[in-house]
Amino acid sequence: MKTISKSLHKINLLLACGLLFLSYSCSEDKDFLDLVEIDEIVIPKGTKDTIVHVVLDHVKVPVYLSIPQECGNSPSLPAVVVLHGSDGMWTNHDPNTGTMSGQFNEWRELFDEHCIIGAFVDSYSGRGVLTRTGKWTTAPDNFKISSQFVRPRDANAALKLLQKLKNSTGRNFVRPSDIGILGFSDGATAVASTLYDTGATPNDWAWTQTFNGKKYDESSGVLAPEPRPNIGFAAGVFYYGGSGGYDYWGSAICGPNAMGGNIYRVYAPMLYHVAGTDELTENTLCMFNILKQKGDSVELNLYEGAGHGFDFDDSNQSALARERTMTWFKEKLHMEK
Repeated sequence: MKTISKSLHKINLLLACGLLFLSYSCSEDKDFLDLVEIDEIVIPKGTKDTIVHVVLDHVKVPVYLSIPQECGNSPSLPAVVVLHGSDGMWTNHDPNTGTMSGQFNEWRELFDEHCIIGAFVDSYSGRGVLTRTGKWTTAPDNFKISSQFVRPRDANAALKLLQKLKNSTGRNFVRPSDIGILGFSDGATAVASTLYDTGATPNDWAWTQTFNGKKYDESSGVLAPEPRPNIGFAAGVFYYGGSGGYDYWGSAICGPNAMGGNIYRVYAPMLYHVAGTDELTENTLCMFNILKQKGDSVELNLYEGAGHGFDFDDSNQSALARERTMTWFKEKLHMEK
């Protein structure tokens, strides 16, 4: 067991061989601790926001933990993992400041208001990426930050982190079964990939992606999804992402063979927020309709006239989508009315 002190700014969490390890990257008045195996991480009462690092395949992935302060005597809280879009998560694209951009600070405040712990995951900076532009939008470079098979690993690592947190009385700080996931644009695509039900994968399935007519397989760097966690996410929210997956899930989702040839399914309920004037909308509407026909638990809100990234806007549609998101999480994460 290890304790996170109030003055601790950063914690490094290493996931290796299925085990969770902890080392501290501390403020100036702390010494480095030896790497030790842990079963839990204690959050003392009054601990405020902190940054941790989960280490996956030798890459440090920063996770900004937001911890609400005025939540009465609740023994444990729900949580939401947040995945950023193509512009990254930090103000001025600078992770060294530890300051999230305005959009995510607004969500942090919303989570604080509703006594939700937030885990904002930065999938880019540890991999040497500022924004998903240029070479990072196409193969093989974009495999390094793939929203189909890399970013879901980051999300699942954050899920495990949250499930390890304990309060000062030794109880779960986060209710392990009441953790949601929320994503925007490329992060929404990653949310959908994270919630893929791997039990739906055919036995003879080969994982491939197609870019500009060229097919890439596992020998080129395409990875299979991680197995569905034993205790996975309770629900997801998807803001204006893409659903094509570069044919990762099989037949084109808007094509004639989508019903039988596209294998994508969700293991948890998902709420789609879709912009009416977004080039990504068509394939997401096709995906939603296929999932609905297959009986998966999905809901959709279409915002006519809204464009890609409308959560950034100070608009009625942005406010309505946030209200609907919180209502969704209140139900799915078993929050008090």
